[in-house]
Amino acid sequence: MSEAKAAAERSPSGADRRTAKRVSVVTQIKTTVNGETLVGYSKDISTGGVFVETEDPPPKGMEVTLRFRLAEDAPILEVRAAVAYSLQGEGMGLRFLDPPEELRRTIEAFVAQK
Repeated sequence: MSEAKAAAERSPSGADRRTAKRVSVVTQIKTTVNGETLVGYSKDISTGGVFVETEDPPPKGMEVTLRFRLAEDAPILEVRAAVAYSLQGEGMGLRFLDPPEELRRTIEAFVAQK
């Protein structure tokens, strides 16, 4: 398989796949995968998901649990997510799975302020 084809299968085809506005945010994200915790940093977030920079992301399709804060003084948010795409050595795009309404509203308000 060619490198370009492999990359296309790993990542989304562009912003047209996104349905929600994304904003830049750098915050620590703890990702629990099969009982192990990975620590990475977000790059951007929307009400639909988040990109997390991490050296060794889990494979596409894996379900994970995220814990993070949108600001230093904000409460810790927790949500289940699925790995939408995984880029070894770079990070992973995560799609929130059934986010609680409170979390969705919190992220909407955060995005609206940016």
